[in-house]
Amino acid sequence: MSTRVVFLLISLVFVYAASFAAEPVKVILDTDMLTDPEDTNALCLLHAFADKGEAEILAVVCNGHDTNRASGAAVDVINTFHGRPDIPIGTYKGEHTTRSVRSPITVQLRDKFPHKAPNDDELPSAVSVLRKTLAAQPDRSVAVVSLGHLDNMRVLLDSKPDQYSELTGKELIRKKMKLFSVMGGKYPQGKEHNFFQGGTGPTTKYVVENFPDEVPIVFSGYEIGERIISGKKYREQLPASPLRTALESNYNAINQGRYSWDQTSVIYAVRGNAYQGREYWKLHTQGSVLVNEDGSNTWVETPDKNQSYLIESAPPDVLAELMEEMLLECINNVLKK
Repeated sequence: MSTRVVFLLISLVFVYAASFAAEPVKVILDTDMLTDPEDTNALCLLHAFADKGEAEILAVVCNGHDTNRASGAAVDVINTFHGRPDIPIGTYKGEHTTRSVRSPITVQLRDKFPHKAPNDDELPSAVSVLRKTLAAQPDRSVAVVSLGHLDNMRVLLDSKPDQYSELTGKELIRKKMKLFSVMGGKYPQGKEHNFFQGGTGPTTKYVVENFPDEVPIVFSGYEIGERIISGKKYREQLPASPLRTALESNYNAINQGRYSWDQTSVIYAVRGNAYQGREYWKLHTQGSVLVNEDGSNTWVETPDKNQSYLIESAPPDVLAELMEEMLLECINNVLKK
C-alpha cells in the first residue's frame, strides 16, 4: 500500500473520530427558574454549548412555584433571545412541596423581552413534556440536568403509560436516559437548599432511592459551586440581554458576581469532568448518597450504587473564567446577528 493511500486512510479515520466526538449531548433542563440569577446563567450557558455544537437542548421544564406564574415565560425569553424559540417548555402541576415565592427576575424578563409563552398555568405539564421528549429520543441518549427541586422527577418516576409511550416513567428513564446530572446536596455530608427547602426532603429521598440503577447520577454539591464566583466581568462587559437583566434584578449579582452552583451541573452534563486534557473535577464513585426525611444527606460507602459526586480539581477561578468567557462570546454573537 502506498504512503499516500495510508495517509488518506489515516486522515479519514481522524475525520470520522472527530465527527463522532463532536456529536452534541442531548439535554433536558429541569430548573426552578425563580429568584436566583444563576438559573438564568445556567440556561444561557447551555445555549452557549449549543452554539458550539456541544449540546442539543431538547426541552426545559420548571419545578419551582413562582407566584408571578412567569417561570416558563422567563425560560422562553432566554430561548428566544438565543435563537431557539421552539424549545418545548413545561411546568410542574402538582402540589408543591416547596414554598411559593414571587420572583424578582421572572417578571422582569417576561415584561422586557419578546416571548410567546403564556403563564405557567397554561403551559403543558412538565411530566407530559418529559415523557414526550424522552420517548422520541434514541435509547440511552439523553442527559437530564436537575437545578432545583426534584418534584418533576418524582412525578415522572411514578407516571403511567400514555399516548407518548407504553412504558412507565421508571422504564422510560431506564431506556432513554444516559445521565442524571443533579445540583443538590452537600458532600460528603450536610444539608443543601435543593434537597430540603420547604419540606422537599421526602421528595428528594424518594427520587434518589427509586431512580433506576442503570442510569448514573452525578451530584454537584453545595461546596462545589460555592467556591466558583462567576460574573465579575459582567458589570463592564455584558451587553443588554436577559442575563444582564437577571443579574441586575437580585443579589446585586451584576456587581458582585454570583455563586455558580447550577452551571457546574450543566458543564458536567455536556463535557464530563474533563475536556480537551483539562480536568475540571474528580469523581468520588464508591458508595451512594443517603437522604434523610429532613433533606440532609450523607455519603455512605455501602451500598455501592451508580452514583458519584464531584470533587474540586481545577481552581475555582479557572472555572469562573470559563463560564464568563463562554457567555460573553455567546451573547455578543447573538447581538451581532
